[in-house]
Amino acid sequence: MGRKFLDTCSLLELANSSDINANDICLSSITLQELENIKTSANKDSETKYRARVAVRALKDNPDVEIIVVNKDDHNCLDDKELEITNDNLIIASAYRYSQEHDIVFYTEDLLCGFIAKNYFGLEAQSVKTDDKSDMYKGYKVVIPTDEELAQVYDKDNCYNLFGCNINEYVVINDSEGNFCDVLRWTGTKYANVFNKVIKTLAFGDKIKAKDIYQRMVMDSILNNTMTCISGKAGSGKSLLSLVCAMYLIENGKYDSLVILFNPCPVRGATQMGYYQGSLIDKAMQSNIGNVLITKFGDRFAVDNYIAQGKIKLIPMTECRGMEIRDNKILYITEAENTTVDLMKICLSRVSSGAKVIVEGDFEQVDSKLFDINNGMARVIEILTGEDVFGYVQLQNIWRSKIATLVDKL
Repeated sequence: MGRKFLDTCSLLELANSSDINANDICLSSITLQELENIKTSANKDSETKYRARVAVRALKDNPDVEIIVVNKDDHNCLDDKELEITNDNLIIASAYRYSQEHDIVFYTEDLLCGFIAKNYFGLEAQSVKTDDKSDMYKGYKVVIPTDEELAQVYDKDNCYNLFGCNINEYVVINDSEGNFCDVLRWTGTKYANVFNKVIKTLAFGDKIKAKDIYQRMVMDSILNNTMTCISGKAGSGKSLLSLVCAMYLIENGKYDSLVILFNPCPVRGATQMGYYQGSLIDKAMQSNIGNVLITKFGDRFAVDNYIAQGKIKLIPMTECRGMEIRDNKILYITEAENTTVDLMKICLSRVSSGAKVIVEGDFEQVDSKLFDINNGMARVIEILTGEDVFGYVQLQNIWRSKIATLVDKL
């Protein structure tokens, strides 16, 4: 595949991505002009301006990106094809001229631009967006090993990474017919057994056991790793498993308390009710995090009691600068899909070496377009995967109710 010739909208789409590098992309000089105009335009929304600023920074970090300067040949080309002289068409014309000597793929998020590039100039046109999530890292891989490979996995003297796993990545072992056999975690030196016990806490009363292999992985990661990241759809068990495991560790004397960091971001599409009355805790308990805690612990009294005892501390992310998560505490960042990279960095930089960290969220419940292009939780997974302190699991099943499962199709 040739180099990526990005139009302005595709560059903005990739603005916060590691895909921007000097060896892979090229741009028209029109795009640089448009970036500057977007930054200062009073008619552009804050999200688009943010994307433009990030794109400019990315280009500064990659000064060798090739810029194709639009010239008279591009204007003449449009005249010959009886196309209007617009910025979009000039970008396409400069891409076409560049393609005469170089192998390129033209990228645009504009359907009309893509149509013109294909049908008037014969360029291969694509979008940088993709709905293909099959290659996304899930924190585990499914394998069907041979008998010989299976013997190697369970050989105590064999420390070979047979399935090419990242450290703390899980392996779901199926037989040749696709039936589940076992799940193991690669520690860096061996394939270890995965937690499969019942957890009982005073906080939740009932004995809690994983409902599927994905929840088993989550519980295993929280109990064994310094930091665990969990993603999954609403009703998959992210917050319940996080709270159950955290309270289990606290009740057993491993840690003293749970510090919950949350971003009080309104639900996308919902109308805000204005300011809440009361103290910081009162306001927190009237927000999303209050609803989560009351639902999981059973009632408001139980939550208030844990807060009064100092077992649970609620801190909005607006107040996190300057604090420290000490060695005897568990940091729980909830609804982390609603964080930027900078915000996540500030939160995690508060953590002492002996603390435990749980980060959970649902990428399908992002409440601002800003987090679509600058997502702190996604960046954490990208950067920390393979580190010996980090584990990640993507939950797959919805357990809340049949309705919750059905509305996921909306």
